[in-house]
Amino acid sequence: MTAPATIWGAQYRGATLGFFGLAFMVAYATAAVTTAMPAAASELNGLPLYGLAFGITMAASVISMTLAAPWIDRVGPQLPLLTGVCVYVLGMFLNALAPTMEMLVAARALAGLGQGLDGVALYVGIARVFPVHLRPKMFGALAAAWLLPSIVGPALSGLVTDHFGWRWVFGTIPVLAVAAVALLLRGSRGSGMNEAGEDAGPRTTAEPGSRWSARLWWKPVWAVVASASVLLLSDAGARTQPWWPAQLAAAVALLAVAINILLPRGTWRVSRGLPALILMRGLMGTAFTIADVYLPLFMIDQRGLPAWLAGLSLTVGGVTWAVGAWLAGRGTLAPAASLRRGAAFMLFGMLVAALVLLPGWPVWIAWVGWASAGFGIGMAYPTQSVLVLAESKPSEQGTNASALQLSETLLTATMLAVVGAVFAALLGLGESGYAMAFGVAAALGLGTLLVSRRAGAVPE
Repeated sequence: MTAPATIWGAQYRGATLGFFGLAFMVAYATAAVTTAMPAAASELNGLPLYGLAFGITMAASVISMTLAAPWIDRVGPQLPLLTGVCVYVLGMFLNALAPTMEMLVAARALAGLGQGLDGVALYVGIARVFPVHLRPKMFGALAAAWLLPSIVGPALSGLVTDHFGWRWVFGTIPVLAVAAVALLLRGSRGSGMNEAGEDAGPRTTAEPGSRWSARLWWKPVWAVVASASVLLLSDAGARTQPWWPAQLAAAVALLAVAINILLPRGTWRVSRGLPALILMRGLMGTAFTIADVYLPLFMIDQRGLPAWLAGLSLTVGGVTWAVGAWLAGRGTLAPAASLRRGAAFMLFGMLVAALVLLPGWPVWIAWVGWASAGFGIGMAYPTQSVLVLAESKPSEQGTNASALQLSETLLTATMLAVVGAVFAALLGLGESGYAMAFGVAAALGLGTLLVSRRAGAVPE
């Protein structure tokens, strides 16, 4: 009797290593760049542009995610993936050589364009290479690829920055990217990575085909509007200009219109199936990110912990995230159950972690809560990705994978800027700003739990 295929078996091992390597590279790059950026900004006298160096990467990725969708659906994921890696590598090299902070910001935008292409192509590539029953395990492996970089990445890149300089951090990341894509190309040979999706099976998007396609080609225009709005939000959130409230309101209004066009119809009505899955990803990612940003800051600012100990919550959450993804990948729970339980664990963990805001509660309660939150999002994230690909026919996988990532990117950028502006306004009121941030995160977590009941249901 032939043993069942696994992602680490001879048939799929090369592709698995390639996809794993790309995810590992992105995870390490995220941790390394975050660690090296303060030194770069200081050397280039660019502290006023520090926030923009991060925001512009996210804004640029929104544009390339939108462009990736029709391109991948027409030609398959291989060419967009290779293009994305080349653009990303070029951006990183230009970062390493940047003579001014303005040039570094421009190079960060270029890297963001490559990152957006790769993010969508990676998801569709998994759908083209792996059969349906192996996709949960592959997405679980991607979550594990983030674990080691999140633990050792900051320390390693910090050592490189201190002993060799920040430019070496940017300059060495492309080596990982080239090695990973070489493994992927070799391991996925003959798998359909370079073929357009066939129109087969029932349409599962929430719009008729002709109307959806017509809107699809207008999406890059609205992606530019959304990207500009993200940058406006980042600037308004810093509250450096007297007109920041009007700027914030205008950016939020523009984003609301753009997001409504960029996401499939039925998303805001929480229609069963694909639209609810896309909305759940946005709500869940935003809730987790807000709490993840403000929890370490609270530990340092209000509890007086050193930075390494305050960051322990991030490490704990990263470990349990990988455990949750591994459990989801085993397939012992039905996908709908993984979504609901993942959302419940995340919300419960947030509420427990928020107890640290109360006087007299020990700091370790936050780490216990964040272990639960990380476990919950680990269960739900890979499941969302698997279900979106399963509910998409091959010719729509790029479109729907793009919508899934756009939902998270745009909602997270919007809420981080709004919460950041309100938090800055509450700075003189003790712990009020932190209570507000955790309250918003918990509200989004509750919304995630409610939406999860429709995300795993049969489409209407």
